[in-house]
Amino acid sequence: MFGVSLHYVTGLGMFICWIIVLIQMFKASVLHGILGLICGLWAFIWGWMHAAGGLRNVMLIWTILLLLSLVLGFTVGWPGVPITR
Repeated sequence: MFGVSLHYVTGLGMFICWIIVLIQMFKASVLHGILGLICGLWAFIWGWMHAAGGLRNVMLIWTILLLLSLVLGFTVGWPGVPITR
């Protein structure tokens, strides 16, 4: 149960990082912001492309949370998906 709760916390952290990057994308260009709003993968890639402009820490946190979420998903299970053994 703790692993699933941790999985939700990582998801919330990734959502917050996405919002921070999205704000920077809209400041740079409305088109990039709209694309980042539609596709989170584009926001992730754009964030790493512009990491030198002050997004480095946010992108490091987002990447660590993404990797932690994947590890939790494969070890504990994905929230909402029943585990059958």
